[in-house]
Amino acid sequence: MAIRVTFLIGNGFDLNLGLDTRYEDFYPHYLEDGRFHTDDPEILQFKELLQSGGNYSRWADFELALGQHTNAPPLNSEASLRKCLQHFKRCFAQYLRDEENRIDYDACGRDMALKFLKDIRSHLAYLEPRFRGIILTTHTPKDSRIYTVLNFNYTTVIDRLFDHLNDRDFALQSKIPVIHVHGTHSGGMLLGVDNISQVANPNLFTDTRQKRMFLKPLLNQQSGYGHDAEALSVLENSDTICIFGMSLGETDATWWVRIGQWLIANPYRHLLIFSRGSNLDLFFPEDILDHQDSIRDRFLSRANILPVDRSAFPDRIHIAITSDIFKLEPVLKVPPIGNPSPPSLTPV
Repeated sequence: MAIRVTFLIGNGFDLNLGLDTRYEDFYPHYLEDGRFHTDDPEILQFKELLQSGGNYSRWADFELALGQHTNAPPLNSEASLRKCLQHFKRCFAQYLRDEENRIDYDACGRDMALKFLKDIRSHLAYLEPRFRGIILTTHTPKDSRIYTVLNFNYTTVIDRLFDHLNDRDFALQSKIPVIHVHGTHSGGMLLGVDNISQVANPNLFTDTRQKRMFLKPLLNQQSGYGHDAEALSVLENSDTICIFGMSLGETDATWWVRIGQWLIANPYRHLLIFSRGSNLDLFFPEDILDHQDSIRDRFLSRANILPVDRSAFPDRIHIAITSDIFKLEPVLKVPPIGNPSPPSLTPV
């Protein structure tokens, strides 16, 4: 029997490689870096708005903040909102290309790719023995496995790593598909919120053309890339779903709800969520359990699974606390570009 395993991979993957891809990494560059200089008064006003709004630890927090700023200039009109979003995305895409190119793929690409492939195939080894045993009661080691990667990053690091592998490396599965759910830094980049309830000024979005500018699921659905349909098909046909490097943020709620529905539909399906647990003292098992419960509860809440129904999932949502999976140890050929400091919006 073939077991279909799908990995959802987020920004934590790039951070694991030492790339500076957090919002707080890009934010000072967008404000001050000469590469992103502009004299456009509305974009300058947008930068001032970002500066007054503070910093955000997650990209989902930044996207939610954009939604709340739609009642303030310059984001309170369709034309200026479009202009500011497109300028931000174009600058961020350039920044990401520069970050991605810091990796010396000639020096380490194949070693990184082999480690990545090994970790995908041995993902169950990162689970605690009891959880691993539960999964293996229905998914035995003898079953063949078909893997797919749903990449929520805009970078193409995984694609470039796979370029260093051949069919013999992949063995039974000649290739692992990588689907860029939100596009890449080269095109099709989606940035915004999940639904209209996440904007402070819903009157700004009165028709489909306006909504799809800012609502990621709608733009994904109507674009010609077909990323959403392909990704949803993969999810619905999965036996195991693994999440790595994603914050379970509200602006990707559509995907958490779909995974919740996927779990409900079949009692033999399993969800694995990998967490670094950076501030966790692994000496205390009670702290480990509390951390696992908090992540499990966050997912169930994001998936809109009611508390009365959550008892059906105690042995099908597994939280693996590990810092070793996808620890690929890249060779970085250039240092990161220093952050301008302080961000003051002084013209360059």
